[in-house]
Amino acid sequence: MDIRLIVTDMDGTLLDGARRLPRHFGPLVRALARRGVAWAIASGRQLANLRARFDPIGAPVDLIAENGALAAQAGEARPFFEDLTPAAFFGDVLRAALATPGATPVLCGAACAWVGDAHPEDWPEIGQFFAAREPWHALGEVLGRRVCKVAVFHPQAAEALLPRLAPLARPDLRVILSGPQWVDVQPARVDKANALRALLDRRGLRPDQAIVFGDYLNDAGMMGLGARAVAMGNAHPTLRALCTETAPPNTENGVLRHLRANGLLRPPPRRG
Repeated sequence: MDIRLIVTDMDGTLLDGARRLPRHFGPLVRALARRGVAWAIASGRQLANLRARFDPIGAPVDLIAENGALAAQAGEARPFFEDLTPAAFFGDVLRAALATPGATPVLCGAACAWVGDAHPEDWPEIGQFFAAREPWHALGEVLGRRVCKVAVFHPQAAEALLPRLAPLARPDLRVILSGPQWVDVQPARVDKANALRALLDRRGLRPDQAIVFGDYLNDAGMMGLGARAVAMGNAHPTLRALCTETAPPNTENGVLRHLRANGLLRPPPRRG
């Protein structure tokens, strides 16, 4: 199979349990590029957060951010793909989040995230995902802005937050459990799959020339594009059911192990 693009989610997929990249990731991506194989990150994270992670190590990766609302090709300063929505579209969701004890709503703009200020004790965790951020206090401060999505943090998102937000879903609005502590809310049209399709077109590639790795429900759209679809061993059961292959868990360097086992990466050199 002629694989020309490797696509990986970040948290729970490429990163290990301590949120670390695989060792020597930058040189690995550069070596693949010399062989005509590109690497793309497809994440719910902020574009600025992804650039802060990959630019310092010189990894020429394409970036799909905010669950597919933004995409930028390696080496380009501006996104080539954007899909933004007025924040007022999310008014009911924001009000429900503010009424949920322990929840912090984050409005994810193209260049900055606006973080609700009610729970500063959670800011260190939230800051792991948003390199460019500003606090907000009153809903009226943010409703006029254009955003990629609303992400809501709660230490027990699935149990405490999702039951309050899921009933607000409608045909034009998706509510997705995107991680153990996060619920993402976006227009139904926004999906990592849309940005990935645009990236494939930009690179002149077919879907079957890509292999896609993911672990959570915000990765599901990519699994139906016609690429090789790989669920991590730690993936949500619903996502595993959509995939034709399974990799070892992210805590066991599953992405690289799967690529090596399938002949898509050269084995690491032996130590003498």
